[in-house]
Amino acid sequence: MEFIHQPARANRLGDFLIDNLQKSWPVFRAAIAFVKQSGTRHVVGPLAAFSKAGKSDLIVGIDHRGTSKEGLDDLLVGVGTSGRVVVFHNPIASTFHPKVYLFRSDAKAEVLVGSGNLTEGGIFTNYEASVHLNLDLSVADDVTMLQSIETVLDEWGNTSTGTARVLDSAFLTTLVARGYVPVEALTASERDDAATDGETADGGETTESTEVLEALFSARSVAHAPSVAWPRKSPPQVSGTTATTSAATIAASAVAMPNKGFVMTLQRTDVGTGQVTPGTSRRSPEIFVPLSARENDPDFWGWPSKFTPDTAKPGKFDRFGVRMRVGTEIANVNMMTWPDKHDCQDLRRRTRRSRHICWRA
Repeated sequence: MEFIHQPARANRLGDFLIDNLQKSWPVFRAAIAFVKQSGTRHVVGPLAAFSKAGKSDLIVGIDHRGTSKEGLDDLLVGVGTSGRVVVFHNPIASTFHPKVYLFRSDAKAEVLVGSGNLTEGGIFTNYEASVHLNLDLSVADDVTMLQSIETVLDEWGNTSTGTARVLDSAFLTTLVARGYVPVEALTASERDDAATDGETADGGETTESTEVLEALFSARSVAHAPSVAWPRKSPPQVSGTTATTSAATIAASAVAMPNKGFVMTLQRTDVGTGQVTPGTSRRSPEIFVPLSARENDPDFWGWPSKFTPDTAKPGKFDRFGVRMRVGTEIANVNMMTWPDKHDCQDLRRRTRRSRHICWRA
């Protein structure tokens, strides 16, 4: 067993991968949260050479748009026809986040488990830490350890669960078109412009439809985190006397936890074609959030401290770069007040999935 850390000058995750890909291992397996071309460009050559005789089975996550089209393209080239790349995604709020790299033969195995993704930072330059296991498969405990690791890899890579799908060029195109996987060659603004202009991030055309798209992945339940009883503030103590505190006073002194999210039931126009009133211009769907929600918790919405006045329109205020979950991705949106829209507060994002979210009295 060995502890590996970065950014040391040697013995980094990237060194481990390149060195072992150049050896005569028959099997290479991995489970990786995020993959980008900054990392794959270092290993795609050795991986392709390895795959001429060995077999690769790689499981890659796509949560939070942390994996790119270019990175997945490189992996498809690297594994060739003898191996496979599996994309893992569970649509519920549970991130696929492992970093496991395994080489094995009938006699031994080498496993590295740590914090490094398959990015240049993750394999070379970031501050990362990993444990490197050398397993002797003539030792019963080592065999048990290897079996426990591969059992989990088998589960994550099981395509019958609905959370794992084998990647090919056609499915990669779909992932890009649906917004699961970004294209590194485009800037963030270019990706937004492409979506607004009716194109996919890779240059293909999109089509407007009110039909529900076929789900690419199935949701699976996961074990919940244990519940936590938040501590209450201690009741006031009076020196030399026995302090008595009413239940109401204790409740009032409880620690106030800030809101972490906002949930509401969507209406027909929220998820349909948007404005369809006769005589009006068609526009994208709007989600109307009650103004009372903002007034109930101004700090959650950042109102008004995080908004800046628009000098070109009196009474209009803006908040830029707000992080919001839209379906399976986290997007940047802009909040804007519109004084001539009945005090409607817009959250705007330049894509077809969600352009407007409004607070309205």
